[in-house]
Amino acid sequence: MSNQPQRYDLISQLFHWLVVALLIGLIGTFYAHDLTPESSDLHLSSIKLHVSLGLLTFVVVVARIGWSRMVGTPEPLSRWRVINFAGKGFHVLLNLATLLIPISGFLRVASKDRSAEFFGLFQIPSPIGNAPVLNDLMHLLHGKPMEILLYVLVGLHVAAALWHQYILRDHALERMRPWSRRADSDPQSAA
Repeated sequence: MSNQPQRYDLISQLFHWLVVALLIGLIGTFYAHDLTPESSDLHLSSIKLHVSLGLLTFVVVVARIGWSRMVGTPEPLSRWRVINFAGKGFHVLLNLATLLIPISGFLRVASKDRSAEFFGLFQIPSPIGNAPVLNDLMHLLHGKPMEILLYVLVGLHVAAALWHQYILRDHALERMRPWSRRADSDPQSAA
């Protein structure tokens, strides 16, 4: 038996669910901006909120990765190395996406020589000025292809969690739910 915990610590769980909430907020503000007339107040306020949530997501994901490096993660549930390797690789991809999306969004704003406003508290000035070529590239990276990639990654993440929980019955979901204590015991004896 390893000394690694069987479940994620409370801070890791809070980071996880905060990222989930931020992604939902980002999707909601994106659609609020996209589906409202340009002349409406909601159109402008939703994109400002979207930018702020994106910046916050970047900070939270960096903090989450740092925290995970400090405290470690529970040992893998599967005894199959290929599944564990795939799971680790997938988490790397998901973390990269949640970092690259805010970076490309910021560069999309900055390449128009605009400041990025953070919840009305302060502004981050453009470090690059007007850069139309970079803006076109960021429009692609922060556009539909990245949106689809994010939906696919999140969908696969949810599907894998459900597969672990209900097909493999290894109680994977309990490891990330703050209100669940079942994962504290050995997953094999809890089955």
